[in-house]
Amino acid sequence: MKISKIFIPVLLALFAKSGQAGDWAPSKNPAPVAAPMEDCFSYDFVDLSYGIYDFGTPYLFDGDYYEIGFSKSISENWYVTGNFADGNYLFDCSCAINKVSTQRYRLGLGVRKKLASCVDLTFEGGAQHTDAEYNPYPEREYDSWGYYVGPGIRARWGRLEAFAKALYTGREGDKSQEYLAWRTSDALSPDEDGWLLTPGVLFHFTDNLSLKIAAEFGELDNGYTFGARYEF
Repeated sequence: MKISKIFIPVLLALFAKSGQAGDWAPSKNPAPVAAPMEDCFSYDFVDLSYGIYDFGTPYLFDGDYYEIGFSKSISENWYVTGNFADGNYLFDCSCAINKVSTQRYRLGLGVRKKLASCVDLTFEGGAQHTDAEYNPYPEREYDSWGYYVGPGIRARWGRLEAFAKALYTGREGDKSQEYLAWRTSDALSPDEDGWLLTPGVLFHFTDNLSLKIAAEFGELDNGYTFGARYEF
């Protein structure tokens, strides 16, 4: 059974209580020019994004993905967070062009600490799973498990919000670059650890809806996402 058949219903269940009649109606009020201290940030939101891969090798190319993410507060300072990304890219192994389909899942726990008016420090940790399928070589398929942990920061000035996270990541069984090792010394091993930097900006159109632009900078590969956030 695909993990997505379990992950998505659990995600919907998390917001069932928050999605009662009237809770999800978009606000017609514009975001305040200077947000009050207690309303600067919401940790109850859903993100919908489209992403583009920027690989660190010419053997992997034409990659993109769709992503849904969420955050749900469970107390004043603690929250649950996670996302699901469904993507594709092409892999040139010299013998043929492989189409690779990936499904990535992340689920974790976060804590927030207010540093100043409209400035929050965060710290998150969690697990990651990646399921990769190769066409036309199914013997190259793999399931990879890993973890991430690290600090982040959020700051807001009126309608504009900026954020960034520095996450240390570990992984096991990620064979996405296993067949590149004989071509380049920069290829990552299946169990290699490293840092993931995730900066981004939000522009708040209303109290609930904002435009999101973000990136993920890894050891070799990067991703750039464009989408929207709905806060409830």
